[in-house]
Amino acid sequence: MIEEADRYMQKGNYRKAEKILKRCLKNHHDDVLVLYNLGVVYYKAGRYTDSIYSLEEAIRLGGEEPDIYNQLGLSCDRNGDREGAAAYYTKALEKDPEFPLAWNNLGVLSFLSGDYTGAYRYFKRAVSLDPQNPDTWYNLRDTCRELGFEEEAENADARYREFVRN
Repeated sequence: MIEEADRYMQKGNYRKAEKILKRCLKNHHDDVLVLYNLGVVYYKAGRYTDSIYSLEEAIRLGGEEPDIYNQLGLSCDRNGDREGAAAYYTKALEKDPEFPLAWNNLGVLSFLSGDYTGAYRYFKRAVSLDPQNPDTWYNLRDTCRELGFEEEAENADARYREFVRN
């Protein structure tokens, strides 16, 4: 059933995905994976408070995957809580220090707060762990430009453009 909900979510039919996942929860009220997926559906639908609630419930029931904490960070950020977002990204890295999405997301928070040196460190770590993520190359490029690292910015831009062309 999770696969069916995922198909609806990918098509942007969040209501249908939500209904399927809630039906799953009726039979398996403590299923961490269902709660995680419901949190993602709520996030994509712009229901950030519901997303946070669902994801926190997944953790309360034993979910320890860094993806859950990273998604919580995204939901908190969109809900206007950057401090909470940073705490959840950091928790994701405590679970898996080699989780590139959390490094990237910490970089975004640092960039937005004007801490370009911190953002640079986070983005460099993220691209070292996942050199295939175009978003991180894009973020690194902009950070290098802010820091005046023009040659490195051009290199990051070239890497980013490799991905967007394909």
